[in-house]
Amino acid sequence: MKYNFDEVINRKNTQSSKWDNVGARVGNAKALPMWVADTDFRCPQPVIDVVKARAEHMIYGYPYTVPEFKEATINWVQKRHGWEIQPDWIVFATGIVPVFNTMIQAFTEIGDEVIIQRPVYHPFGFAVVDNDRVISDNSLLYEHGQYRIDFADLEKRAASPKAKIMILCNPHNPVGRVWEKADLIEIAEICLRHNVILISDEIHSDLIFSGHKHVPVASLDERYAMNTVTCYAPSKTFNIAGLRGSGIVAPNPKLRKGLELQFKKNRSIQQNVFALPAYIAAYNECEDYLEQLLPYLEGNVKFLDVFLKAHMPKIKLVKPEGTYLMWLDCSELGLSGDTLSDFFINKCLVAVNRGDGFGPEGAAFVRLNIGCPRATLEQGLKQILEQYKKTR
Repeated sequence: MKYNFDEVINRKNTQSSKWDNVGARVGNAKALPMWVADTDFRCPQPVIDVVKARAEHMIYGYPYTVPEFKEATINWVQKRHGWEIQPDWIVFATGIVPVFNTMIQAFTEIGDEVIIQRPVYHPFGFAVVDNDRVISDNSLLYEHGQYRIDFADLEKRAASPKAKIMILCNPHNPVGRVWEKADLIEIAEICLRHNVILISDEIHSDLIFSGHKHVPVASLDERYAMNTVTCYAPSKTFNIAGLRGSGIVAPNPKLRKGLELQFKKNRSIQQNVFALPAYIAAYNECEDYLEQLLPYLEGNVKFLDVFLKAHMPKIKLVKPEGTYLMWLDCSELGLSGDTLSDFFINKCLVAVNRGDGFGPEGAAFVRLNIGCPRATLEQGLKQILEQYKKTR
């Protein structure tokens, strides 16, 4: 069917964290929500239909994980990413963030080091610190408007006797890199050399822009697969994050059983009654939605880039290779941290994510969500422009 991503849907008074909780989360309830990573697009019709059908049954008792969950995951990953996975490798999870915490609990001890690559999705760091482990920050290098991996530093960090896990973000949130095959091979080889387990967060792997290709690191070599836990979910692709369903791929029986045992200890494996019907419908019936969504998002990226270059050249878009989360370099404004946040949230009345929330390397950046109708994006940019003119 044909989807209309220009449709503006009122999300207020729907218990939406993005819209109804914006004041508590960013500090100004009047700010236009362009922050948290869900989109303002209607969900695919097959997902809506299956949720409605399940709701109409009128009994919402305990569900269980049906075989169709694994079949849908296998078919989607094979079709979109060219990786043939086996049914017994797949574990259901209520989300990918719980997997970070669970793996850290299962395979590290208090005081051990977990490697992350800041600026990066903030729950990576939360999972480390909240479990009394130590962040080992292999900071990405920012040069000539693009990010790359500091492999010499990664080698040193992985060689530490206390380094036990690395969490990889591919595609990377927030900087938008889709890591190339050569990058992934080097990461995987370093982890193997130093017995560091690799957790690969690939939740944005369907949202890849023209000229780029997502490669699951575990697909590149059987040795990598045996050392990697790969995390998938339809939540970002089809805007169903609130339904809480993820597919975790762990070919190594030891890693898989360790994950499942820790889930059992934490009593954190029970899914929402709507999670699996929506998950299965999304992967089995909604590829046409994604094929229409991608060019619309690329259009939003182009609109943003052209607008910034024409009207606000001190704010630079770090060219994204995937995701709908834009990383804006605001260093030429001479603002950072609290002052930069105040500029966007309280003066422009646009709710963005603070860059320093992704690590100190992001102090002069903000993250802007363009997963919205173009009219919303244009409104946000015009509000920013009005205040930008006053900075000259």
